[in-house]
Amino acid sequence: MSLLINLVIAAAIVGFAGYEIYKSVKRSKGSGCNACDYQCDTKEMLKQHSSKLN
Repeated sequence: MSLLINLVIAAAIVGFAGYEIYKSVKRSKGSGCNACDYQCDTKEMLKQHSSKLN
């Protein structure tokens, strides 16, 4: 009985993880992820670094 419970719990965890990955990939293929909607410090630092290299 405990094996069955463990399998159900493992299937739920793997299923939820797969669903979250699917949502993330679908969102990133579309208009972009939530991080693309705002200017964070990391993006500002990346822009400054890129401008120094060019």
